[in-house]
Amino acid sequence: MSSDIFRRLHPNFLPYVKAVLSNGHIGVIGGPVRFAEPLSGCISSRQKENNCDRFKIHIPYAGRNISWQIIFNSQNVDEPPDFIFGQDDEEFVPELEEIKCLVNWNPGDENSLLYVLREIVCLYREHQQTLLEVNPRFQFEYTSLLDTKIYADFEVHQGRKVPGVRDVPINFLIRLPINFHELPEFIIKENPGEDVAILLVSYQNQAATKILPQLYLSPRIEHALGGSSSLRIPSFPADSCLLDYIPHVCELLQNMVEQISKGYRRRKEYIAAFLSHYGKSVLEYDIEGFYKISFLFENYDFFCTVHIELPTYFPREQPVIHFQSIYHFDVYGKPFSSVIRNYPYSPRWTGNEMAQRVE
Repeated sequence: MSSDIFRRLHPNFLPYVKAVLSNGHIGVIGGPVRFAEPLSGCISSRQKENNCDRFKIHIPYAGRNISWQIIFNSQNVDEPPDFIFGQDDEEFVPELEEIKCLVNWNPGDENSLLYVLREIVCLYREHQQTLLEVNPRFQFEYTSLLDTKIYADFEVHQGRKVPGVRDVPINFLIRLPINFHELPEFIIKENPGEDVAILLVSYQNQAATKILPQLYLSPRIEHALGGSSSLRIPSFPADSCLLDYIPHVCELLQNMVEQISKGYRRRKEYIAAFLSHYGKSVLEYDIEGFYKISFLFENYDFFCTVHIELPTYFPREQPVIHFQSIYHFDVYGKPFSSVIRNYPYSPRWTGNEMAQRVE
């Protein structure tokens, strides 16, 4: 969010905005929302600082951003705000009595705007569902997800109809029920935020003949699973439905989480075994992720360093061993080194057996 809104917004309304930014969980993704275009309803003082009483809010929703204008009254700061929902949502006209937190607006509670936005987004979701009623396929997808309870945390959005254009895209954004608790704490401890996996399924036409699925993970989960390049989900079969497709994606993700967790435990066992066998020669090792251990070995007064690097998906993937001379240099002036990949190894061996056989 631009600092412009902090500088220009009326001080009575600024706490509402800050509360939304700091505590707001709106919709399936839960943010981040953006505030922009602060304006004043008083024409004579529109350029003054600390005077603006209206602004736009951009909310992530079902793979898109919905933009609404929020209008306060600087002449009566205790009044609840009005909303303008914009051209893309002309059919969305919720009844005032349906927005309980707006009817019972509490100007002394800095979270009042947050509560109102959450209610309106829920009403907006219901409105989007009514737009699907003309298409039995999408109505089925909606009701079947809602009935499962497991995948009921989702949003749906139908694009705005344009004259002369028959097809408008339909987006389903589903929060996947993945258990991330088994992931090692060291991977995620420095990455704040909630652990989420979101599946966006975009139907490009009303006949549902072109379907584009995309997977979105919170940053620390994506990092834990090895980055976006390793996250490939299957294509969406044309003759399938969401309830058939979603479990396959969930199973894929859950298996990846289990592999990462297993790899962490096995790397820890591997490092412990090498510490036990060669503890006196250890230079350093990774005490958090257990990805690397280094030694200084001596043989007939010849010294060299040995670095063992363990991959993320150990023991399925074999560790790489680097031998590095402390005396000799290559043509680039760097210590001469040699990489060893062909040595006795089996992913079924225990850490102790790996340490013994690598000799």
